[in-house]
Amino acid sequence: MSENSLVYGDRDIKPRSLDAFKTRACTLPFGNPDYRPPDPEEVAALTELMGWSQSVTARLVGVNYDPKKGSTTVRKWKTSREKKEHREIPYAAWRLMLLYAGVVALEDKGV
Repeated sequence: MSENSLVYGDRDIKPRSLDAFKTRACTLPFGNPDYRPPDPEEVAALTELMGWSQSVTARLVGVNYDPKKGSTTVRKWKTSREKKEHREIPYAAWRLMLLYAGVVALEDKGV
């Protein structure tokens, strides 16, 4: 099975390309009943694929960062859900990241 043919909801395979994100439930509009928030691994994979540091990611989505130390907020989005410091990424921040990465477009209004 090629990575581009993943079905919505498949969390077992880390996306290895921007195209691979397009078949994931985390890229659907918030109002879509199949939408689900991204896993920390998906947040990390997107930033890695784009070459974004914590500071760059923070600037793109409008959260605090230290130019030398990065962003605690972004780090917490990437932290495993099992750890107490994990924080879910807000939908608006995630959608901005997807827009900047070219995974979704402004025209993708669907529900």
